[in-house]
Amino acid sequence: MGTNESIRLRGIRGATTVESNTKDAILEATHELLAALVDANDLQADDVASAFFSATQDLNAEFPALAARHMGWSNVALTCMQEMYVPGSLPMCIRILIHANTAKAQNEVRFVYLRGARVLRPDLANES
Repeated sequence: MGTNESIRLRGIRGATTVESNTKDAILEATHELLAALVDANDLQADDVASAFFSATQDLNAEFPALAARHMGWSNVALTCMQEMYVPGSLPMCIRILIHANTAKAQNEVRFVYLRGARVLRPDLANES
């Protein structure tokens, strides 16, 4: 990043779904989503201050944050939590909120919604 650019902490959101409550399914979907968020926002692990991972109550076979560790995010603060249950909400869903330092303006930050989670943000359907 250039010296004339203003660096700010931005929240970057994404979500995806899995077909089954298995370690492999959770890690694969989370890795796919993280890779898409990194690519869409030109992130490096060193840019990331922290990341929150949530999973719906029907997903408990693995911690989604483990996918970030497998991607080399060894020094990034990560946490996992259970998504609040709301009747009728999207099942089998993993959500991520990344806090990253970037020169991007708020309107330049790209959120990514994959697989069945595209229904959560139809306004972004063409962007992810």
